[in-house]
Amino acid sequence: MRIGIDARLYRTSVAGIGRYSQNLIENLAKIDHENQYILLMTPEDAKEFKNSNLQFPNAKVVVTDIPHYSLAEQIYLPKILKAQKCDLWHFLNFNVPVGFKGKFVVTIHDLTLFFYEGRQKKNFIYKLGYKYIFGQACRNAKKIVAVSESTKRDILDVFKTPTNKVKVVYEAADDKTFVKVSDDLLEKMRQTYKIGEQSIILYVGQWRPHKNLTGLIEAFELLRKDMLVKLVIVGKVDPAFPEVSEAIDKSPNMSDIIKTGFVSEEELAAWYKLATVFVFPSFYEGFGLPGLEAMAAGIPVVSSDRTSLPEIYDQGAIYFNPSDSMDMKDKIKSIIIDPILKKKLIEEGRKVVEKFSWEKTAQETLSIYREIVK
Repeated sequence: MRIGIDARLYRTSVAGIGRYSQNLIENLAKIDHENQYILLMTPEDAKEFKNSNLQFPNAKVVVTDIPHYSLAEQIYLPKILKAQKCDLWHFLNFNVPVGFKGKFVVTIHDLTLFFYEGRQKKNFIYKLGYKYIFGQACRNAKKIVAVSESTKRDILDVFKTPTNKVKVVYEAADDKTFVKVSDDLLEKMRQTYKIGEQSIILYVGQWRPHKNLTGLIEAFELLRKDMLVKLVIVGKVDPAFPEVSEAIDKSPNMSDIIKTGFVSEEELAAWYKLATVFVFPSFYEGFGLPGLEAMAAGIPVVSSDRTSLPEIYDQGAIYFNPSDSMDMKDKIKSIIIDPILKKKLIEEGRKVVEKFSWEKTAQETLSIYREIVK
């Protein structure tokens, strides 16, 4: 087979989809030495791919400067895709050019913007175009990869897609998150962020309405009345959602809330080592990768009880109602004060992590390629 992969979201800076793209391609390289691959990348993605030193001799990188979610993507990309003469294309996100007529599979990570659109997404034309492109991708795909049963249910409900067209292929914790961290870096971070004996509550992810960061800050304020704790928010600040920064600025405990911004792999691994508990307060998640990575790092996880999170985390987390800040606060506190519960969650979390692997993700994805081309 000659398989094309739209990897224009390969780079680390695009967060979750970047991790998915990198790990899928890396593991396809490990397991498939027979088929030929075309990796479509922007110059930035191609540079990061080259610097990764990944050995993928049966793959060719095709560079284009057409960005994702652009008008040029819809107008000019179909011609580029057709020129590669692939048996099949895999789009790693929903943004499939509606004019593309070839065979393709599309990965749908979530339907967040159907339920939590955000202020900058309320433009009527934007919403109409987004829903049309998303819907066309699901209708025209030979197969849809959903990253959880929860996401599959959403696809079936919103687009009335036939059940047998949607295949659940789970993601996994990213090994690159757990690079070796030097004692010098840990000490430097303790000094920089004035970390002493306080417990560290860690969140990793985007700043968007469905992530419920304002609810997490409210829970932190309640917990701060009972004990000395610090809240660490890892992730790129998004000025389109100022509510989070406003909540931090108004907090009487603002000095105990750390905003790191986007961090390197090594710094992220360091935060996992420094954390006491990982909290994921989201109203909606397609998979919930950060919580799984926290489990792999040996941190107890406290999670929202919504959408895919109980499906993925299973017995490896304790759950709260994300609309109830007091419930969130009580569940976080229960882990901090109860070493037996903490130990149990860490052990259960490791069992959960073992259920998932990127090699299995690649194997199941390759099976889909074979099924479609056959």
